[in-house]
Amino acid sequence: MKTLLSQSSLSVVVLFSVICGRVFADPLQGEVLKFEQLPLNNGLARKRIRQILARVWGIVGIMVVFASCFAVGRAQAETLYATANGGYSEIDQVDTVTNSVTTYLNTPAPPDSVMFDSSGDVIYSTVTVGNGQVVKYDPITMASTTLASGLTNAADMVLEPGGNSMLISDYGSGTIERINNLTFPVVTPLASGLGNPEGLAYVGNKLFANIGYRYGGATGKEVAQIDPVTGAILATSPGLNSLDGLTYDSYSGLLYASSLFGNLVYSIDPNNLNNVQIATGTGIVPGPDGITSDGLGNIFIASSDSVGDSHIYQLDLINNTLTQDTLVNGLDDLAPASGGGSVPEPSGFVLLGLGVFAFRVRLRKFLKGCFKTEVSTRQEPRRPRI
Repeated sequence: MKTLLSQSSLSVVVLFSVICGRVFADPLQGEVLKFEQLPLNNGLARKRIRQILARVWGIVGIMVVFASCFAVGRAQAETLYATANGGYSEIDQVDTVTNSVTTYLNTPAPPDSVMFDSSGDVIYSTVTVGNGQVVKYDPITMASTTLASGLTNAADMVLEPGGNSMLISDYGSGTIERINNLTFPVVTPLASGLGNPEGLAYVGNKLFANIGYRYGGATGKEVAQIDPVTGAILATSPGLNSLDGLTYDSYSGLLYASSLFGNLVYSIDPNNLNNVQIATGTGIVPGPDGITSDGLGNIFIASSDSVGDSHIYQLDLINNTLTQDTLVNGLDDLAPASGGGSVPEPSGFVLLGLGVFAFRVRLRKFLKGCFKTEVSTRQEPRRPRI
């Protein structure tokens, strides 16, 4: 399947169905009985129809406003997608509630990073040194398309705001490359001389990247704001320890970066990169690599299989807790759980459209039923013969 139905969008359909059911079931049953006793041209009957339609379309208007809150799809927070390498070559679907792991896709080479495009196709990078690739996989046709190849060491990716292009960090060559068209890909360099670039994240139209050298010590890397057009570095954070993954959390309005050898996660203010805190406090995440946010106050962190314990950790920003969740063998990175690159779903308006269609069918049957008995049973009184 290309899409997942989130609980928020499902609630739109359920609530719409419940309200429509109440309109036609309990409150108006008595009215239906009265309806069947009225002639078609009776003024009271027409008044009843107008009252029902006014109530119905009032509900539709309310539901349109309600559904607009969910017009932008997102993946379910409980369901994550993870890359597994280090002896594995697969992308896994992970349920962090039941702690179950299912192989979603076997890849021809060990994958490093994974995300989804706006149509639901899977995009992943491979870590084959000297011939790193970016591959797009269509889960419906099961066809794979190579978007880029020959990368020194393909690493983290980000879908750009327009949804038609993406960026890829080439860890080995110190560059960030742009793939300009995901249907007919054209690869162009954006920035170079970045050391070992890894995590990438957009905050609106602002681009951020983890740059510097992984083995440069406690201050060897930094979060940089990069001009997405020229590739120029606009601002940098203080030197930080072995930055790897990077994500933006819309709930807190902060960037979160994992420190592979520091066993912690930093929070960084995208409006002031000098404002850096240790988000995990005294908690320890062994070898954190990939990181993502669900936008609801939860940060999910992949403890690297190579230097960590291969578990997904959950940082609850609301309750300020850090929890070890699911074990994923070969764990490396996590797909975005919200925003660009996450699993798309039908928008609230699409789901509402289905509800309106079902509602119209129900309305037609209701009105037809109101007059069917009336037409078949009512007889005009005979005029006496003179």
